[in-house]
Amino acid sequence: MLEYFRAGGPVMYPILICSVVGLAIALQKFVQLVFLSSNTDQLMRTVKLHLAHNHHAEALHAAQSARGPIAGLAVAACLAYGKTKSQVQEAVELAGREQLHILERRMTVLDGIVTLAPLLGLLGTVTGLIRSFNVMSAFGGLTTPAQLSGGIAEAMITTAAGLIVAAPLMLAYLWLSNMIDEKVAEMDACAAELIEAAAAPIAPAAPATPTAPGPGMGSADARGTGNVFPVS
Repeated sequence: MLEYFRAGGPVMYPILICSVVGLAIALQKFVQLVFLSSNTDQLMRTVKLHLAHNHHAEALHAAQSARGPIAGLAVAACLAYGKTKSQVQEAVELAGREQLHILERRMTVLDGIVTLAPLLGLLGTVTGLIRSFNVMSAFGGLTTPAQLSGGIAEAMITTAAGLIVAAPLMLAYLWLSNMIDEKVAEMDACAAELIEAAAAPIAPAAPATPTAPGPGMGSADARGTGNVFPVS
């Protein structure tokens, strides 16, 4: 393996850096999305139960003790507890944008590495061919396959290395993007529930006060509704 790396020339070094950085980002996002999120269903049940019983402090403590994007939404809802629905919704939406930024952090870097690695392989192909042509030029076109093998090996090895790095990272990027989309859909559903649980209830309208009948109205009403109030 080390022989292939040396034969690939100087372009192999940036390709190696891309592979290390891309693998580190993919592993970090995998751990973040899979292992660093609390049980969403249990968290939602706990928070909504506490809010339903006006236990604001307990709900906030449960949300702050949890991890993941849903926990961030729950904290925002608990902090806005008792406010109007529009104020709670604004607070939860702001928290949702922050959590979405956390979920998508470094994904653009991973996407860039997926694009960059094959281009570096192509660059190695070009430099390897240039090296082969320089050999041919130095010997006046009379060369043996052994003399050209160095440049050709550099061209082929760098192309293969760029594709080997890009292909699995592309699969990882697509899989992680799908997981983020599922998290966002889950955040939308939970946000609606948290807004309803944390918003202050709308006070019912006061019933209309009946108007006292004026003089002479009693007999007319009695005649109009004789089956209810019979007149003797």
